[in-house]
Amino acid sequence: MSYPSARVRSLHSARREFLKKSFVFLGGLASASASPRSAQATEGNSLHTLGDSSHTAAVAGKASQPKAPAPRVFDAHLHCPGDDGDTGQWYPITKTFDEFVAYLDRTGVQRGIINSMRAQDAKTPADFVAGNREVARYVEAYKERFLGACVVNPTFIDEALREVEDCRKKLGFVWVGELCNYTVNPYQYTSKEFEQLVQQVVKMNMILQVHTELEEEEYIIRKFPQATLVFAHFGDSHEEEHIFKRIDLVGQNKNCYLDTSGRGHNRLGVLEYAVKSIGPDRILFGSDFTVNDPSTVLARIHNSFLTEEQKNKILSHNVEALLKKFGA
Repeated sequence: MSYPSARVRSLHSARREFLKKSFVFLGGLASASASPRSAQATEGNSLHTLGDSSHTAAVAGKASQPKAPAPRVFDAHLHCPGDDGDTGQWYPITKTFDEFVAYLDRTGVQRGIINSMRAQDAKTPADFVAGNREVARYVEAYKERFLGACVVNPTFIDEALREVEDCRKKLGFVWVGELCNYTVNPYQYTSKEFEQLVQQVVKMNMILQVHTELEEEEYIIRKFPQATLVFAHFGDSHEEEHIFKRIDLVGQNKNCYLDTSGRGHNRLGVLEYAVKSIGPDRILFGSDFTVNDPSTVLARIHNSFLTEEQKNKILSHNVEALLKKFGA
């Protein structure tokens, strides 16, 4: 390895000295220019600390105030699982009544009107009678939590009429439905048997909840002005075409109510339109659980562009007022 000459070493030494002095000079400038910023930063940190203290005090003051109670939630549309294992779910999750109740607790639903999936899918009169008796047992076991609803099929008209009377007089039910005419034993709402059934509901001073398409809704409203009717779901299978017509029909008839379940509740603006068209007093919170999830409907109501008073009416006050009219 060769070493640099004395002249080269001297030049390197001089260069190092120049760079050293330059760094010192530039470092001084940097320090001088940084000082005001440091002061500002220190001042800012002090202000930030003061701000945090004020904020903490404000939060502490707010925390010391009592919290507003959570709104009551009363679900007017619940299908409870049957003892025969029928849940109505595409893939069964809440298979027992205890699991059904636990999920309602999880979503924040405190009370509800329950009908039996076993009665919904009845193949014989014995099936809907058994399903309604299951509901009566659950109502008794969970006192003050649930009200029972009677489900029958007018295909078996004599048994259906007798069962509606028994549910009213012996079990204390004031709610019939949700009736669905497309189940295991389908029927038409235009049939003579269905007309007899509605007459029996009116005679027993009960509320009828029914699942319809638009044309069926129009027929039932026109045919039975004396009945108190709750129509399930904002929409039907022709949601985009029919949903506003369905809402308007309910709005035009004071004996009619609409529940929030099923199709349409997730469409932004539909709930708000319903309140505008129907008014805030005839819309009931309904989830269609166990088939559908209450959480989705609750989220739409909680996040809606409605007043707190309107939300509370929908969540519980309206169905409570309706039930009170019928002595529930």
